[in-house]
Amino acid sequence: MENYQSEFERLLQEESANIHFYHKGEKVKGKIVKIQGDTAFVDVGQKTEVAIDAKEIEGLKEGDEIEAVYLGKKNKEGYDLISRKPIVYQQNMEKIEEAFKNKEKLKAKLIKKANKGFLVSLGEIKAYLPYSESGLKKGEEFPPAEFDVYVIRFEKKGKYPNIVVSRKDILKEEEEKKKEEIFSLLEEGKTVKGKVVKILDNGAVLSLENTVFGFLPQSLYSWDKSRKIKDELTVGDEIEVAVKNLDRENKKIVFSKRDLEPDIWKEFNKEVGDTVDAVVKEINDYGIIVRVDGLEGFIYKMETDHLRPLEYKKRFKPGQKVTAKIIELDRDKRRMKLSIKATTPHPVDKFLEENPEGSVVEGKIKEIKTKMAVIDLGNDIEGVLYLKDATWNPKVRNISNVLKGRSVKQFKVLGREGNRIKLGLKQFKDNPWETFLSTHKEGDTVKGKVIKLIDRGAFVELADEVEGFIPVNQITKEKIEIPSDKLSLGQEITAKIIKIKGKDIILSIKALEKEREKNELRDVLEKVKPKGESLGTLGEILKEKLKEFEK
Repeated sequence: MENYQSEFERLLQEESANIHFYHKGEKVKGKIVKIQGDTAFVDVGQKTEVAIDAKEIEGLKEGDEIEAVYLGKKNKEGYDLISRKPIVYQQNMEKIEEAFKNKEKLKAKLIKKANKGFLVSLGEIKAYLPYSESGLKKGEEFPPAEFDVYVIRFEKKGKYPNIVVSRKDILKEEEEKKKEEIFSLLEEGKTVKGKVVKILDNGAVLSLENTVFGFLPQSLYSWDKSRKIKDELTVGDEIEVAVKNLDRENKKIVFSKRDLEPDIWKEFNKEVGDTVDAVVKEINDYGIIVRVDGLEGFIYKMETDHLRPLEYKKRFKPGQKVTAKIIELDRDKRRMKLSIKATTPHPVDKFLEENPEGSVVEGKIKEIKTKMAVIDLGNDIEGVLYLKDATWNPKVRNISNVLKGRSVKQFKVLGREGNRIKLGLKQFKDNPWETFLSTHKEGDTVKGKVIKLIDRGAFVELADEVEGFIPVNQITKEKIEIPSDKLSLGQEITAKIIKIKGKDIILSIKALEKEREKNELRDVLEKVKPKGESLGTLGEILKEKLKEFEK
């Protein structure tokens, strides 16, 4: 009997040696052997099966293998319990982390509203969806079904990880995809049905399938410009329009309702150069909008008058009839430009016909600037006199010095400059500089009057509109600091021309004084020296002095 008991104990020990005893939290693998009610039994290699909640193996059947975690406790029937929840939880966490790293979509479901957002589930894991990331518009309800999200924050913090998701970018991607689909079906000229979503002063915003938006400008609403979008359309209206312009790259569409109407531009039988009757419709800062046979045309402000175009707002008013000439007509672009001034001769042309180049005319000085003056020639004709045509003297810097004294003068007509007559004053006489320089050269002695003193010298009038300059070191042999030490305004002087360069004439009083002293000394030598005799020491002194003058 003892031998039997010893053998039985030995067999039990051998069997126990082949059995692995699991610890709490340890992973186990096994096969489902039976599903009974709300409990399933799994063979994990122990002497007896272990139990698991049947809800955890929904979708599985007897014979399927599973992986779970040993819980280290028993159910009321005494079976050891295992659970797939930690495994599934870990798998879900790894899946969420992988989706976060690779920006992959996950399915989410709304649990409930939370502070400034929503609590959602990612399988068995809870996450937070901020309202700002929900993509919901004001007043919009959350979808009851599952929806896609991106994980935008993933932080493992002990038992409760911090997971934040976003639906906004998903919706944006879906919208972009839908936009691409709609845009792929669009082409310029195609007729589509759009819904009015907003009315503006200059047109209306339309939507296609509440996804793609385009603009219907007032200018493309109708050929009849009196019809206004704000008077005929309301938000929510659906209208047929044509795709006028399609910018696929920037996702912009311009619609036209006008293109679906008969084209009255093609029926217009006038051409460029034709004179037409027009009615002023509107006056703006750029010109005048007129109606011509039901079409709109534009008269640029500079085309309203030859001489006073900027006064057009005073001369015209809505409803006024005008005669204009068509200067540009583009039926394809539905554009017509007209000119009122083109229907009459230019007043300046007429003036020049009556007063050709070289004529003498009388004018009143209207405005004086530094280098030009505006002259009133009567009948709204203006002349312009430039400083270079007012005087031969290049030293004059301000035209007022030439025009002072009289408000009315006679002028020579030089030609046309824009809408003005170019005038001249200096053309009444020969060039005084050329006259002066033709009769004078370096070394000549001249007379003049001091007209201006500056620190570095004095300006001298040598003839009418001809000036010379005496540097301060050429005024006298004596050393002086400023010209006024020796000269005064209006003083008559005699000087020598020592340099001529272009219209710069340099004078010297000192050179003239030295020349005069030299001549006087030569005369003394001639008088005191008898023929064939030496003057001795005095003569040597006088000769040395003479040499100094000659230097």
